[in-house]
Amino acid sequence: MKKLLLFTMLSFSSVLFSQESIVLSSESATEKGISPIWPKCDRSRQTPIDCFNQKLMTHIIQNFQYPEIALSESLSGTVTVEFIINKKGKVEVIDVKGGHRYLQREAIRIIRAIPRMKPALWGTKPIAIAYAAPITFIKPK
Repeated sequence: MKKLLLFTMLSFSSVLFSQESIVLSSESATEKGISPIWPKCDRSRQTPIDCFNQKLMTHIIQNFQYPEIALSESLSGTVTVEFIINKKGKVEVIDVKGGHRYLQREAIRIIRAIPRMKPALWGTKPIAIAYAAPITFIKPK
């Protein structure tokens, strides 16, 4: 039931409040200036949100590997991975949409490789933030 509630929250990009925790969508978190702290972003001149977004994009680019089977079968497309940075700072993949399953597996691998970070805080309480990352696979020529 909790997973269904979390999925519903992600679908509507709203804020979910419960007695135990708070989960914000990335849009709501950005509006409120709340973000998990990527390793070394606490020493950056950028805002935590800008540093997180830049580090996430760099992480995806550096860890991207076109699956061999996808190359041989000429597969391409965009895979969107919905995930949260939980209140312990770990990534949890919630849903994957689009693309072939071989591309989905690679997209999940990339997102799961995100390093552990300091969780976002609501006041002094750690909270989870929901994100969606589209990863486009274009077959190299």
